[in-house]
Amino acid sequence: PGELNVEMNSILAEFGFPLKFPNKVDAEAESIDEPNYDIEAKKRKDYRNITTFTIDPVDAKDFDDALSFRELKNGNIEVGVHIADVGHYVIENSHLDKEAFYRANSVYLVDRVIPMLPEKLSNKLCSLRPHEDKLTFSAIFELNEKAEVQKSWFGKTIIHSDHRFTYEEAQEIIEGEKNKLDKEILSLNKLAELLRKKRMNKGALNVESQEVRFQLDETGDPIGTVLKVSKAANKLIEEFMLLANRKVAEFIGLSQKKATNKTFIYRVHDEPDVEKLASLQNMIQKFGYKINTDTKETTSQSLNKLLKDVDGKAESNMIETLTIRTMSKAVYTTQNIGHYGLAFDYYSHFTSPIRRYPDVMTHRLLQYYLNKGESPKADLYEEKTKHSSKREELASKAE
Repeated sequence: PGELNVEMNSILAEFGFPLKFPNKVDAEAESIDEPNYDIEAKKRKDYRNITTFTIDPVDAKDFDDALSFRELKNGNIEVGVHIADVGHYVIENSHLDKEAFYRANSVYLVDRVIPMLPEKLSNKLCSLRPHEDKLTFSAIFELNEKAEVQKSWFGKTIIHSDHRFTYEEAQEIIEGEKNKLDKEILSLNKLAELLRKKRMNKGALNVESQEVRFQLDETGDPIGTVLKVSKAANKLIEEFMLLANRKVAEFIGLSQKKATNKTFIYRVHDEPDVEKLASLQNMIQKFGYKINTDTKETTSQSLNKLLKDVDGKAESNMIETLTIRTMSKAVYTTQNIGHYGLAFDYYSHFTSPIRRYPDVMTHRLLQYYLNKGESPKADLYEEKTKHSSKREELASKAE
């Protein structure tokens, strides 16, 4: 007891997370060959000559999303959100697929990751590493200068990332540093700011809880802490991932502005519980704040005002934490009720199939519908979403 590795493994054992992949899963992963990209390019939209890059944390091992940028003749900008095409390698009902479903997500402990997929896939074949051809599933948007989506396209692509940015490097460009891709980063940042503003105007919650990251020495002992700060570069990526997730969900869930009954995997977030809001109200009154819970709109507006008012004050961390606890938990389901926190009527998870199994299901269903497939029965998918939500909760408890 007390030895770091033993303690970490005991956390994983306590929550039932596997310490290694079964041999048949490892063997199946090892047997997957690198594709012939030139042959694959004939079956996909080829984006290899379009400026493309990734922006990730400095210590990221897998890169599941990349952005491409090009200016169109009509003055609009085409933004490609390119996501690792995990479904190309992980075949339905294979050993790999069953294991990924069982795990349901990657688990991020302080000093290690328990990945959903073996390393050959998560860090190599499916990771959108710079200067390598990669197979992707993409959401391509044509945006005007007001960040309004003029056209959308979804489908299989092939990309070649020109550069790997860390959040810090992208942030420096936003703050004025010169770079060969500065025009692209600055244009995307401008569009992201407009998308974010629209979301906030629609009633999205501006909850930014402070996350602590531990600095470890070479033996894994914590030697310090760093507060993770979400700056413009983080928000740039976040807005385009949200856009892709929302538009994929709308593409399946809406037809001519009417809801369809097609089976799909939604990420939903219910409205806050009345009793929890009352106890939050009770607590914050002692500090001289109040919230208006008359309607859904006034609730989200006043929660945002509260978070803005407490920013930088001594009580901010406590009130932010209490506000988050007032919220319902976001879950996966085939029954869409919208996402309260993001103020979206339709929302799905499409952007991280390397580390979330619901995204793998979303990719498969999207491709199935693009191939004009009939809607499958929802029951089986509902069972799978319940399992995914349960595993996600376990992962956050372990973390």
